[in-house]
Amino acid sequence: MSRIIVKNAASGRELLWRNIKIKKSLDDICHTLELEIPASERTKARKHERIEVRYDNSFVRDSGGKRLVTTVLIDEITASADAAKHSVTVMGRSPARDIIDSTWSGSLINMSLYEVTKNIAEKFRIACANIPTNRGDPTEKVNFFSWENESPWAKLITEADSQGFILTANEAGGLYIWQPEGTVRQEGFHLTEGRNVKTIEWKENGAEQFHEYIVRAAGREARVIDNACNNNRKLTINLTNPIIEPEKLRHRAETEMRRRRENRTTVTVSGWGLTDTQIKNLGETIKREIFWVPNLLIPISMPSLGLRANLLIAEVEQEASVDTMSSTITLVNREAYL
Repeated sequence: MSRIIVKNAASGRELLWRNIKIKKSLDDICHTLELEIPASERTKARKHERIEVRYDNSFVRDSGGKRLVTTVLIDEITASADAAKHSVTVMGRSPARDIIDSTWSGSLINMSLYEVTKNIAEKFRIACANIPTNRGDPTEKVNFFSWENESPWAKLITEADSQGFILTANEAGGLYIWQPEGTVRQEGFHLTEGRNVKTIEWKENGAEQFHEYIVRAAGREARVIDNACNNNRKLTINLTNPIIEPEKLRHRAETEMRRRRENRTTVTVSGWGLTDTQIKNLGETIKREIFWVPNLLIPISMPSLGLRANLLIAEVEQEASVDTMSSTITLVNREAYL
């Protein structure tokens, strides 16, 4: 029997909880947590403290059977009451938010993207890892990286994008640098209509699309036209990079275009990942994925949408109450993150 454990990492005290909502996204960088606890648990959580959510399952062979789901720092605590109940809502984001929110000046020379990110992250006591870990450092050298009275985050994202990498928070509150999955995962993930899918929503949204994308930096400019969008809207992105190659500017514009015109499929399933039977059949679970998480490439079969393909998970919302667990999964073509 599996259960969800919520713990204050500083005190080690477990919190009783009523509802949990966790969001992980390739676009939003940080994980977010919305946690409802009884009023009696209020003293166990304070602003800026670290909260861990773990999945306790006897079939998981690593982490003592308690696999980490997310780690956040508490941003906000709200107490509320009505005639039926008193409750407390705790809101938090990944510790990586400290880099995003901070502004200062600095420069780094002749380092790889991984080394640049690791150097900046270490100032905030945030660990940075390459995925997969057995590849060493797969990132390219950045000749000159600087920021002036600003957060370096936007520049890190731009550099990662130009090299074909994604930069996002991980379950331990650190950072991952990884490339979009190129092969279908082997753990048994799939979304099949009539089997494990509860609801399906397909969205073709043009509200965020533009006809022309312009990216400017270092006196240079790249323009990309989206012929699939016939309005006259323009989007201009101004980067403050003092040195940047023309091909990286164009890549940034092309990526922005692909993501904004991407049709998305959203499905809801029971549970937060693989079933107990699937986890048991994995045997050794170390370095094996058991949850629905962003950057998984998985097979999709949804005849009602005429959809049969391998799609990339771009976002996951995991929810739980005392009685139920579910995940809402957003899927896109892998090319949206290349």
